[in-house]
Amino acid sequence: AFYLPSQSRLEHLESRLEHSPPRDFRLEESVADMMIAALPPLAYTGPAVEARHAHAVGSVDIFIAGALWFPAAGAAWVRHRGRKLSAADGSLSLVNSRNSSGIDSYGSYFRTAWRWADRDEANATAPFAFETAVRRYESHVAFEQTFFAGASATATGDKDGLVSGYPSFRLPASAATDPVRRGYLSYQGQMVGAGYKTGEWE
Repeated sequence: AFYLPSQSRLEHLESRLEHSPPRDFRLEESVADMMIAALPPLAYTGPAVEARHAHAVGSVDIFIAGALWFPAAGAAWVRHRGRKLSAADGSLSLVNSRNSSGIDSYGSYFRTAWRWADRDEANATAPFAFETAVRRYESHVAFEQTFFAGASATATGDKDGLVSGYPSFRLPASAATDPVRRGYLSYQGQMVGAGYKTGEWE
């Protein structure tokens, strides 16, 4: 989830760290979610954080204070039946997309969801069903992955491997080609918050 923190939230984060990342950027990561914080220039009056549809169906570019910070890296994908299904090659087939709106504890949001299926299970009695979604709030963006029908044989053979990819973003090759500095705070350990690491996202 991308969000703009309050001053009290920033002070809380800073109290947890011995070495803080750049003051205009904070990132927290846990097993369940990822949050990126950015403070826009004071002169900027547009939306704080925006998620705009990218070239690949189901992917979005993230803009902070009107500037592109996180360009989409590619289409959604997931492992199922020992294979990598990807929206890029059509093996992960788009069933439908829909828009909705609502209000939750974080505020009002506009939500876009994409429902996916295994192209080879079109006639299956209980086909695999996977959904990706993005919720746009006033000051942050939240991403979702939902498995409506369980995937099978998802193992990669690599303990650090992934079974699904959404969202994915592309970072610049070097700081010389992009002046934006992105910092991170990553919670680690067997329990969320047991340890942490900070640094510059490169």
